[in-house]
Amino acid sequence: MMKILFFGDSNTWGYNAKDASRQPNRFTQLVKKAFWEHEIIEEGLCGRTLCLDDPYDADRNGAKMISMVLKTHAPIDVVFIMLGTNDAKRQFSTNSISLEKGIRTLMYRALNPENYRDGSKLPKFFVVCPPKMNVDGLKNERTASNFGQAGFGILANTKPYLEKGCSGLNVEVIDTSAVAGSLDGIHMDEKGHKLVADALISVIKEL
Repeated sequence: MMKILFFGDSNTWGYNAKDASRQPNRFTQLVKKAFWEHEIIEEGLCGRTLCLDDPYDADRNGAKMISMVLKTHAPIDVVFIMLGTNDAKRQFSTNSISLEKGIRTLMYRALNPENYRDGSKLPKFFVVCPPKMNVDGLKNERTASNFGQAGFGILANTKPYLEKGCSGLNVEVIDTSAVAGSLDGIHMDEKGHKLVADALISVIKEL
């Protein structure tokens, strides 16, 4: 049996843009159905960033929380990190290189030997590209204001920046090619969740 942790934002939590409910068929639950024998841990928090402090949402800084989460659930075999969407918000004045620096900051905290001094082994880490923004989202007033064309551009091409941020750390970056749903352009619908689940199920089968 493996213990698999999913550390992410509202898409990991399963936020449904239709009514703000939690999607029952979110990708973590689909993975759980495929691997009933493994322990699946969902650590999705709406608004979570790679390493930025949100003035409107305390405790959303992923880099500040990762060590606590890893210690809470130790020992862990595999960790999937899917973050970056909220870092593209215009309130942070970020660009694509911010993703590179952000994932490196978070991974340094995650790989800190201090997290494993109780003797638990270092998990295998994977970084999953956040879903690309759906162009229809720019018709949504809230999304257009929060992310704009610049945010759309950042989320359109995350893999090379996340890969550069993870270089030398023995962390694989996975691009599932998922695109968010059209309602708000940011949150995945069932189709997106299935795409992510299928990609991660393939990765887990190889472990």
